[in-house]
Amino acid sequence: MIPPHTLSSGAPGMSEDVKCRDIMSAPPVTASVFTTAEEAAQIMVNRKVGSLIIVDDKGGLLGIVTKTDLVRGVVAKGLPPNKVKLGDIMTRDPYYVTTEDSVRYAAELMGYHGIGHLPVVDMESGKVVGVISMRDIIRLAPHFIELVYLYKSREEEQGL
Repeated sequence: MIPPHTLSSGAPGMSEDVKCRDIMSAPPVTASVFTTAEEAAQIMVNRKVGSLIIVDDKGGLLGIVTKTDLVRGVVAKGLPPNKVKLGDIMTRDPYYVTTEDSVRYAAELMGYHGIGHLPVVDMESGKVVGVISMRDIIRLAPHFIELVYLYKSREEEQGL
C-alpha cells in the first residue's frame, strides 16, 4: 500500500487548480463529544448530511461520525441512542484536507482509505471550515471521481 503523502499530485489532463475550498460544503455541521447518538441522528436528518464533524470548543478537529458509525456503533449493538455519546463512537483523528489542497488529492485520499467524508481545515486558524463528501466530488468535480475508486480497485486486483 502507498502511504497517503506519496499519492500523485497530478496527471496529464487533470487540473490542480480546483481546490478543496472551491467545492467544500461550508460551514460544516458540527457537534461535540458530548452530543448523544440520538441528537446526532436528528441533526443529520434535519440538516440532510451524512456526517458530523466533532470539534472542540475552539473549532479544532477531534473526530467525525457518519451514519454508518451510528448504525454499527449504536443500533447494531442494541445500545440506547439517548445514552451513547459521540465521543465514544467517533473516528478520532480522522483524515482531513486543507482549504488549499487540491480536489484531486481529496479524491485520492478518499479512494485510498475508503472514506466518504473529509473535514476541511484552515491551516492558519486550525479550525474546521468545511467538509467534502464523495457526493460533492461527483456533483462538482466529476472528472476526479475515478480517483475515489482507483486505489480500491487496485487493492481488489492484488487480493488485498
